[in-house]
Amino acid sequence: MKRRLLAVLAAFLLAAVGCLAVVAYVRGADARAVAGKQAVTVLVAAKRIPAGTTGAKLRAGDLTERVVVPAQTAPADALDAVPPALDALVLTADLQPRQLVLRGAFGESTKSTGGLPLPAGKLAVSVELSAAERVAGFVRPGASIAVFSTFTTRAGRGRVPSGETSVVSGAANVHATRVLLPRVEVLAVGGQGAPGAVAGANPAPTPGGKADKGADTPLLVTVGVTQPEAERLIHATVTSTLYLALLDSATTVAPGTGVDTNTLYP
Repeated sequence: MKRRLLAVLAAFLLAAVGCLAVVAYVRGADARAVAGKQAVTVLVAAKRIPAGTTGAKLRAGDLTERVVVPAQTAPADALDAVPPALDALVLTADLQPRQLVLRGAFGESTKSTGGLPLPAGKLAVSVELSAAERVAGFVRPGASIAVFSTFTTRAGRGRVPSGETSVVSGAANVHATRVLLPRVEVLAVGGQGAPGAVAGANPAPTPGGKADKGADTPLLVTVGVTQPEAERLIHATVTSTLYLALLDSATTVAPGTGVDTNTLYP
């Protein structure tokens, strides 16, 4: 009997020691998991916040909430509060629920005319272009582009348009291509503009998810330009064929005399 009792006590003690060891290991694992990690507080959108919402409205309203996340997972420009310095700035894109509020999400306010946001002091001008002239359809709202103009030259006047309403073919005619606008911003392509903007009708999507434009189906490209740029662009639409080129922030396009039929090849 004594031996049986001792065996039961020994088993109980071993089980207790095992449980304590497991608890100690789990606690140690938790401590190791958080060791060296600092928690930070960040702002997230409490609900969908539309583009154009001011920093002042975010700071004063119930559009955001504060949450705690590991510091190593938070972007460098994540905000823990909206500072007064952002009051006059606006969100440049919609914020979805639970999305982080970043300093880079704010920009200068733009004026909206007819549903299309305009950069301050700029005019919106639309030109109709085919897919090839729109860089195979890769031109998107917000992109920076250069505009090139190809035209029939005026005899004896160098590389200036003849005044014809389009490029005139024929062996006797000399054609030239020049930079018309070195850099302008695309505001809309067809009906694709800034969030909430309606710029026109887009082609209906096909079952594959792509718009059935066709190579020769034109679309309107709307750009933000100054008055002199608008005058040149509008005039060029009736005297030449326009082509767009996509730019990045490092691209430099220098206006010049361009190239013509006689100087096309070295």
